[in-house]
Amino acid sequence: MARINLKKFIAEHYKGGVTARDVIREGITNSIHAGANDISVDLWFEKQSGLFGDEVRNVLDRITISDNGEGFTQDNLNYFDEICTGHKDDIGGKGVGRLAFLKYADRVEVRSQLPAHLIEFRYTPDFKPEDVKRTATLGKLETTITISELKEKINTQVTKLVNSMCDDLRLLLFLKKQAGQTISITFTHNSKQPFPDAFVLSGEQIEALKTRSFVVSGETFDCYLFREEAPRKGIVAMLCADQLCVEEYQISKRFDICRYLVSITSTYLNRSSNIERQKLEIPKTASDADLVSPISRDMLMPRIHDECLAMINETAEGDIDAFKAANIEKLQKYYPFITVDTLNGDAAMLDADEIIKTYRAQQARREDQLVEDLVEGRKVDFDDISHLASDDLARFIVHRALVIDSLANMPRESAEHVLHDAILKKHSDGSDIRENNVWLVDDKFLSYSSIYSDETLAKIVREVGVETESKQQRKPDVAAFFSKDNEGRPNKLVIIEFKKPGADIFDNNKALLQCRLYASELVDRIETVREVFAFSVVEIDDEFYKDMKRTGFKDVFSLSERVVYDDFVIGSGDNIPLHLYVMPAASLITDAKARNRVFEEVLRLNMVQDASAVAVSAPDLVRAE
Repeated sequence: MARINLKKFIAEHYKGGVTARDVIREGITNSIHAGANDISVDLWFEKQSGLFGDEVRNVLDRITISDNGEGFTQDNLNYFDEICTGHKDDIGGKGVGRLAFLKYADRVEVRSQLPAHLIEFRYTPDFKPEDVKRTATLGKLETTITISELKEKINTQVTKLVNSMCDDLRLLLFLKKQAGQTISITFTHNSKQPFPDAFVLSGEQIEALKTRSFVVSGETFDCYLFREEAPRKGIVAMLCADQLCVEEYQISKRFDICRYLVSITSTYLNRSSNIERQKLEIPKTASDADLVSPISRDMLMPRIHDECLAMINETAEGDIDAFKAANIEKLQKYYPFITVDTLNGDAAMLDADEIIKTYRAQQARREDQLVEDLVEGRKVDFDDISHLASDDLARFIVHRALVIDSLANMPRESAEHVLHDAILKKHSDGSDIRENNVWLVDDKFLSYSSIYSDETLAKIVREVGVETESKQQRKPDVAAFFSKDNEGRPNKLVIIEFKKPGADIFDNNKALLQCRLYASELVDRIETVREVFAFSVVEIDDEFYKDMKRTGFKDVFSLSERVVYDDFVIGSGDNIPLHLYVMPAASLITDAKARNRVFEEVLRLNMVQDASAVAVSAPDLVRAE
């Protein structure tokens, strides 16, 4: 028989890489095909030092899969030596799955106890049947595959891995139970992660709530509905090839009554799966389809979406109704400016990201149409322009509320890092409205631009930063913004400095001095600047507060914690005013929330006066007001 270059074959057919999920799934399906009904998977973790030896973490070091199937009989050994075997064609076997072991790890060891013999060998790309060691010994049937010396050692999340395996295998175990083979799979691990040390997935406990079939272009698709109780959530369609999940299609991530999974099988999906059973090669559009693959994703996925929701509605109508009502309430609270009745019949089922995506697409089309009408000289209703502008303003107000709520829930020890990213993400030029949130400090800076959005100013800031770090042995952690005068020249600066919590009074006072020196360096380089506002975000304890008061700082009204302020003059000529504010992160967030509350109340008043802005069209819900 002709030999095959396995190393080249593996490189060609596993270009996307292999994960622990792929390897374990292959091992378990082999066990099931061998007639096993008791399978175990052990995940062994070892401690590993970080790159610089300053961090120790648990990484997956070894995977062991054991079963009580028929084992490596002579026939199975012969098949093991052949690639693309056909003896499992009737059960969906491709004859190449075990090659995933070689792609994933450098060491694969097999030990198989038959009724009268013990079979042992190491599986390599150069494996030959002659490499097998046979020992005459009696024992109960047990086959173990140990996969070690992994090519990539990572801190595998056990919860995510095991849950994924359950999703992949749920349909197969259910159908095997229907055929009279009840299979139990036990997962064990030593990772110390918050997941049971031993977890059992048993076909005995798997029940399909409902089954149904539908036909697309002559191809039949069979659907099986499963349910997992809270806190699991979401609605997902599991597209299966040969009864194993190959692709997940998220219908709703936020559905929180429970979690519904709909496993879908079809000979069309079987044919569409690649040989490694890692993806479905389905044409995207009708123009991409052909005689071999006549059904496109654009044709199939909407039908799957509708069929899945119909199954759930028929099985658990109360769940869907409860979620719809709660979702509509959330939409009215967080997105009151969106007209939900234009988002198709299932608007109440849409997740927040889908709602915003759909809404923005609608807004873009409306804006494009208005611009086209203006360019072509057609009559334009100026109320339409006004509505677009008011919608954008409303969207911005709600965006601000969401940012503030997110910050208000952050742990205090994370304030410096999270607030910095909220005001202006590091390495961002601030041109995106969702990244430039200087309004958190004061609404009068709403029109200011990030200093990094101007190439000349950005260069100056980088140079001053390098000089400051050289002189003061400290790299400034700041976000800077500017406004322009009537001639387009920068005339006002806003500097926000972030100080990590835990510093003592000496470090805090040093930070205030460094902030003034940094601002002075900037105004010397940017000659058109006439005023600077500086904000030092730092924790203020009693000792630091008293010291600042003694040195001339004055109290500023704040709704929560202490905020102080003082005026200075900076620059080489001591002629540029600097207004320096010192405040804790919690105060900044509380005050920003209070300011935005005014806008929110105006928005809600407008929504009540214009009920059409929150009209909801749903078969079982009254029109919202």
